[in-house]
Amino acid sequence: MSRKESYKKKSHFILKILIGVLLLSGAIVGNIGVAFADQDINSLLTNWFNQKGQESISTIEEAIKAEKEQQKIRLKEELQSELSNSVQLLEQYTKEEKQKRSLELRQYADKLIEDMKLENNQAEKQRIAAEMDKEIQKAIKELDKIKPKGK
Repeated sequence: MSRKESYKKKSHFILKILIGVLLLSGAIVGNIGVAFADQDINSLLTNWFNQKGQESISTIEEAIKAEKEQQKIRLKEELQSELSNSVQLLEQYTKEEKQKRSLELRQYADKLIEDMKLENNQAEKQRIAAEMDKEIQKAIKELDKIKPKGK
């Protein structure tokens, strides 16, 4: 609920209370009637105001209690909704992160495998080249044995 809506609710509530007070005041003036000469007007008014004041206080307390319960229910519903949304967002984030991390790990492993193939291939090429060099040197020595000694 926005602040404007909250303010409007409060202002409507206050307006209702003011209208109630005005109606009560009108009822008081209309119900006072003519006091008998032997009655004490001050005590009559004091008792009447005390009684009506207590009734008003009780009515206001009940209205506040009812409103408080409604707001508690509303807050609980809103909290449940937010928790549900948070769970969904967290699950989505977790899924995306797992995919992202798995892809990074897979790419790294692929790179290592590719590097191993190149290194093994290079090592094999060097071994073969070394063996070929040995064979060529061996062949040259044998050819040197055949060559005439005088020249």
